[in-house]
Amino acid sequence: MSIWKRAFGTVASLSLCCSIFAAPTGMIGVVLPAADHGWLSATSYFAQQKMKELGLKEGTGYKLVTSANVNEQANQIDDMIGLKCSAIVLLPHNNEVSVAAAKILTHGIKLVVFDRKVNGAYTAYVAGNNAAMGTESADYIGSKLGNKGTVAVMNTPSVGSVNTDRVGGFKKVMAEKYPGIKMVDVTSSGYSMEDGLKMATDMLVAYPKLDAVFSTDDEPSIGILQAIKEAKRTDIKLVSGGGGTQTYFNTIGKSNMSLFTATYSPSMIKDAIQTAYDILQGKTVQKDKIVAPNIVDKTNYKKFLDAGSPY
Repeated sequence: MSIWKRAFGTVASLSLCCSIFAAPTGMIGVVLPAADHGWLSATSYFAQQKMKELGLKEGTGYKLVTSANVNEQANQIDDMIGLKCSAIVLLPHNNEVSVAAAKILTHGIKLVVFDRKVNGAYTAYVAGNNAAMGTESADYIGSKLGNKGTVAVMNTPSVGSVNTDRVGGFKKVMAEKYPGIKMVDVTSSGYSMEDGLKMATDMLVAYPKLDAVFSTDDEPSIGILQAIKEAKRTDIKLVSGGGGTQTYFNTIGKSNMSLFTATYSPSMIKDAIQTAYDILQGKTVQKDKIVAPNIVDKTNYKKFLDAGSPY
């Protein structure tokens, strides 16, 4: 083979390699609510982490913005359109952003909606599975208790469909598969540690004997554990969580109790960004991608530790 053929072959190989790993045309916009709690803060963290993994630089490969309210988010969407982004990953404040979101598609920009849906069309949707968090937790608790005992079920009406789906999934599986377990309802006003502490303090007075607590979020779970400790209750064998905070992961590892959580991780935004990236590469993607939860307990919590995560 001549030196020219060898050189041509090398150039051709490099050209093919570059085409396979080529960056998407245009910029990916990421539009998120401002971080009013740890989960949202972590979406920004994992979004930036994903952009680095893809080799995209801020300002040229992507632009990430956050907003305090619906109006600010709508204006940011207009700004992203003005920047001629090729794709936008949007975590909407609520349905009121739907009108602004509709402009994205009319300008020929791909729209990947994350976590909360908008009214109207979109290119793709990525979210966790709230109902599965409940069903998986029911199987875990039901199995651990051997189909007997009493479980306190935390209800948090203020968080809307999140509560409905998680509690509904839990109760359905528990009733169908573990009829020997009695469920009692308790109500929390929110998803903070303080809300969990207040709820559990009242719960422990109302129910002198419990075997487990089904909590639908990690932060109130930490408050629940504090209340159990302060009341010196030893009857409760299991406490669940939901979401996947680093604080709760570490608590799982250190506690003498049997603790676990079902994840609804902010790291799922990586899936949304990958979806946008793949679309711009011309790949076929799922229209609706629902990410299954992971059950995290003392046997595997170390796999989920991330010292840099704000959540």
